[in-house]
Amino acid sequence: MQFTVTETIAAPRDAVVRALAEPGYYAGLGDASTSVRAPELLSAGTVDGRLRVRVRYAFAGSITGPAARVVDVDKLTWVIETTYDTASHRGTLVVVPDHYVGMLRCDGTLALDEADDGTLETVVGRLDVRVPLVGRSAERAIFGGFTTQLAREAVALAAWCAADPSDGLTR
Repeated sequence: MQFTVTETIAAPRDAVVRALAEPGYYAGLGDASTSVRAPELLSAGTVDGRLRVRVRYAFAGSITGPAARVVDVDKLTWVIETTYDTASHRGTLVVVPDHYVGMLRCDGTLALDEADDGTLETVVGRLDVRVPLVGRSAERAIFGGFTTQLAREAVALAAWCAADPSDGLTR
């Protein structure tokens, strides 16, 4: 399935990019979703104008029906690897499953554009679930969770960026 998702983040683009490399931002996402545990920033660094970020996610919901016979919900963890060019404000992302590697493929591009009301985030990509009989329904469910998570993260990014810089946190 091919997809395009756009979110408006009510914060300046440079502040959003800085937040994407902050462990505290991800730790604060623990209450932001009911189906995904608080993401864990594994690594972040800028080399030659490219910000590389690796974040681990873990599913926290339940699975029913035929899919429950195929996957162990405790093994539904994955890393999103993002490379963002700070000059062009474009990047790539790849989802790397920790388990079930042959069953899921997801990659795409990321754009952060300045907008009147903050930052416009656009993700264009492809999601493929290779599980007989349940692949298409799994793609729809994963995509629904992905769009919900992006919307929640947009709100959390705006809040993180709006926080008082005198709160002692490195931003």
